[in-house]
Amino acid sequence: MVAGGSPGHEAVLAIASRAPASLASTRGRGLQTSEHRVALLVGDVVVTSFGVLFGLWVWTITAGETLSTSFVAERVYWLLGIPAWLVALIPAYDLRVALSIERTLLAVVRAAAMLFVLYLAVYFYAPREELPRLMALYWVWEAALLTLGWRLVYIWLFTETGLRRRILVFGAGDAGRDAVRLLREHGTRHAEVVGFLDDDASKSDASVDGIKVLGGHYDLARIVGERHVSEVVLAVTHHMHDSALRTLIQAQEHGIELVRLASLYEDLAKRVPVAHLEPDWLITSFVDAVRANDSSRLAKRAFDIVGSLVALAGVVLVWPFIALAIWLETGRPILYRQTRVGRGGSTFSLCKFRTMVHNAEETTGPQFAVRDDPRVTRVGRVLRRTRLDELPQAWNVLKGEMSLVGPRPERPEFVASLETRIPFYRTRLIARPGVTGWAQVNLSALESSDDPVAKLEYDLYYIQHRTLLFDLRIMLRTLRTILRLEGN
Repeated sequence: MVAGGSPGHEAVLAIASRAPASLASTRGRGLQTSEHRVALLVGDVVVTSFGVLFGLWVWTITAGETLSTSFVAERVYWLLGIPAWLVALIPAYDLRVALSIERTLLAVVRAAAMLFVLYLAVYFYAPREELPRLMALYWVWEAALLTLGWRLVYIWLFTETGLRRRILVFGAGDAGRDAVRLLREHGTRHAEVVGFLDDDASKSDASVDGIKVLGGHYDLARIVGERHVSEVVLAVTHHMHDSALRTLIQAQEHGIELVRLASLYEDLAKRVPVAHLEPDWLITSFVDAVRANDSSRLAKRAFDIVGSLVALAGVVLVWPFIALAIWLETGRPILYRQTRVGRGGSTFSLCKFRTMVHNAEETTGPQFAVRDDPRVTRVGRVLRRTRLDELPQAWNVLKGEMSLVGPRPERPEFVASLETRIPFYRTRLIARPGVTGWAQVNLSALESSDDPVAKLEYDLYYIQHRTLLFDLRIMLRTLRTILRLEGN
């Protein structure tokens, strides 16, 4: 929502104090994303605990033992399997996975296979007779079956019953249509758009993208009662009257969730919608989020140093082979240096293995990378697919010019052009640039002028939510990209 005319804190309190108590009460609401994850986590802990106990029971049958308190107490270390199973299930906490039978089944199978293979690896290196093999099989099997059963019940509860979130979109313009498109694209089966609310609609029975405009803000109480609305998405791009604000605040007092379009966008798409940001977003939401994450800066730098030293060791190992391949195809130089813009607008020399022909931009000037770029050599394509061309940037990380994870550094020519065309573009320079980043693991090669906007949206989301755990998640996804040869 772009609400440049929304009132300040004192005005909001004044409006709330005058709000009448006539809004119809609601019949509960669907769970929010964070509440879904808590419910999933609690359920997984419970069924996994039963899985451990059931596995121990089956073990007593095959071993000729009797299940007793002392038997369980002597083998209480098997409870460590519970956090291990939860970690393996991390991908299944994405609601797009959790609310899909096919994706849930795949996630559970992958978690079970990963843990069983890991245990077998430990088993074969452990002293003989120290670790039982069958118990691991029993436990993984039971944990997988019980988790799958619980997740199927969860899917049924939140997609087939009255526990689904029922959403009313306030605003039927471009922002409102974007909200509906977002909900449709990201497959939120736990949410249903019941209609639009728009004071500017000429007819109450009008429809936008197949969804009806149910009325204006004066009809909110009636619509909430009739449609059992649990959430209102604020997608208004003009100044709202005091009466509209009063109605919305009143709805919130009665348990209706008010969600800004930007927040919905971040929650579902994991990016910041540049086109729908409030004018004061930079000095309110963004500044607060950056300040909250400043405490991890020292830990992040330590993480970068350790990671860059490991990467440099890798460079030493592969250097002779990569250098020979580049030299045999196109000769020297082996390394390629290019000026990039770093944190705060400072420039530095980025280093990587050369993947293009000599003087690739001699006639064209600076150009964005595109898929199947004819300037890329055969060796260069292999290096880009495997991301091995990025390895020398570990030196930039060690020097403090870059980080392992962050917004990718752009060339000065591109930055100068893009910051005049795209709102908030220069904001990405608040963070140290990275070898990989949230945009890189979500986007393919940049091929059009619109792509820098999407890239910026992912970069801003990363800066707002950056933590060491988020960095680790991005690096794991980067590793998956490398193993699948999906690099650009």
